[in-house]
Amino acid sequence: MIAKIVSVMTVLVVLLIGYAACNASETHDPEDAPQSEAVIGALRSLSGDHSSGGEAPKASLVLKVLVVNSYGKGMGWEQDIQRGIVEGLRRNGYVKGEDYELKTFCMDTKVTYTTQEEMEVRAEEVFDLIDEFDPAIVFVNNDNALKYVAVEYTRRHGEARLPFVFSGINLDPTIYDPIESLDRPGGLITGVLERIPYYEAFSTGKRLVPSATKIVILADSSPSSDLVAGTFEERYQDVATDSPLEVIDYIQVESFEEWKEKVAEYQRKADFIGILNYYQLRDDKGKIVPATEVANWTIYHNELPEIGFIATDTEDGFLAAVGISYYETGFVVGLLGGEILKGRDPATIPIVDPKAVDVTFNLERAKMLGIKIPPAELAEATAIIQSIDEIH
Repeated sequence: MIAKIVSVMTVLVVLLIGYAACNASETHDPEDAPQSEAVIGALRSLSGDHSSGGEAPKASLVLKVLVVNSYGKGMGWEQDIQRGIVEGLRRNGYVKGEDYELKTFCMDTKVTYTTQEEMEVRAEEVFDLIDEFDPAIVFVNNDNALKYVAVEYTRRHGEARLPFVFSGINLDPTIYDPIESLDRPGGLITGVLERIPYYEAFSTGKRLVPSATKIVILADSSPSSDLVAGTFEERYQDVATDSPLEVIDYIQVESFEEWKEKVAEYQRKADFIGILNYYQLRDDKGKIVPATEVANWTIYHNELPEIGFIATDTEDGFLAAVGISYYETGFVVGLLGGEILKGRDPATIPIVDPKAVDVTFNLERAKMLGIKIPPAELAEATAIIQSIDEIH
């Protein structure tokens, strides 16, 4: 499975390098056009499609595009994915508001609708929206939207021939019968994977604190954390021969009290705390504790440097974060979506891992910990958060 991903990724990594200068805005620099054409051509060649592609068709009726987010409106990474999608579509000739109408549905399965039954109800709402809105393509972001919307809709309504493009997927999507393989999905669903960049994160930590040798990773017990934790050994521990930091424990907890206990317990056992996910910790009444409250408590009761695995974790006050670039991920699926709108068959578009990584730092947290972030690290960072109070 890993070999399949790597074989395809050699191409996409080169493609993304050409877009390293792209920022998160939706503005257009005409000088980028030749590069975008090269990327589109390379994407097309992945499946042996050497047709010219041509201009985006200008239909008499505006196209409709639906984006389904697994989580809520406040999740910054899904907003980044959507901005990337809009830019990727634009690079393929589809301009928001001119060539297509965009509608977004947030399933809010991270905080509000967390049980399987509730997720299925939310999916039914999406199905109703699809019938009403009649989109030409649907982008589904993160695992729950893939499972409950794209896969289930395709199983029920395969005759509708509605294409889905996914992003932010931690599991192996071929576990779902509508998807035959990573190299050739064979149906109406394709997209890109999400893989935690452990090596890059641990390397960053080692450069910040050269004397550090050990890290403990903490996570909640949400389904997304289960997926990531369950594949850690296969995707990293068993294959990394020169890990910059030794992972001494990978711990999932259900409650905020357990989180507090583990943070306290590892103060003398580890040199770093890895922050995987803290959005579904519950209080003593079973209610989900706001992520900002968890972050605030951790910052002011933890003396160890933290590394988050979602780039926006530094906005909550943690020292550093190294995670996939959700904007670049969205950009890639936007390009793929544009190709599908032009007539390309999603069954032939390989499912790949873009391997685009964002690195961020929080300077106030660094000062609290007495850590001086090397200028070279700051110069290469995707974003630098000046203070903890920027968000709280």
